[in-house]
Amino acid sequence: MALSTYTELKTTIANWLNRTDLTSEISDDFIVLTEADLNAKLRIRQMHDQATITIDDETESVPTGFLQVRDFFILSNGQKFPMTFISPAQMDSIKASSTTGVPSSYTILGSTFRFAPRPDNTYTGILNFYKKFTALSSQNTSNYILTDHPAVYLYGSLFHAANFLGGFDPNQVQQWSQMYQTALERIELNDREDSFSGSPLQIRSDVTVGSPFTRRYVTTIT
Repeated sequence: MALSTYTELKTTIANWLNRTDLTSEISDDFIVLTEADLNAKLRIRQMHDQATITIDDETESVPTGFLQVRDFFILSNGQKFPMTFISPAQMDSIKASSTTGVPSSYTILGSTFRFAPRPDNTYTGILNFYKKFTALSSQNTSNYILTDHPAVYLYGSLFHAANFLGGFDPNQVQQWSQMYQTALERIELNDREDSFSGSPLQIRSDVTVGSPFTRRYVTTIT
């Protein structure tokens, strides 16, 4: 079983489902739904990106593929001036004063950043953010997830296919779901291990938080 390219993935999914009549559903639905899960649930190093944003107005568009801010600052004369996120309601109350100056706060409205105070000049904003994985396609035949964690695409697509098609043995659907959750958790575990590789040992707390993928509990590192 080869799972290194988009074409191989689609073929493998069809083989596992024992269906050769689902070409469009596999590419347009099952794989797309799995990729939506990845972008909604994962926040790992391979999703880190940086964008330079020219801030010369009260609002500016978020970059392509934007998911979530990691940090956002103004770069001026070689110095970094962090901006603080505030809620849209807080922004409205600040904007009521109609002040101008170097932006120190921002909020997000849909696909737009809004700044306060309103910039009195042109500023360079540096945005470190989480970016969506590039979707698989005939032009983009692979990505980090398919190369290093192909089980995520396979079991995620099988799980979504089972929900769409119906008629599967519930035990089989449950197994695919569990394999899918396990593969997602493995990605985050690998990311944490890589992040702490070579670092001094950390004291583990006795506080547990719910995993974002299952109802099982994991111990956090503090």
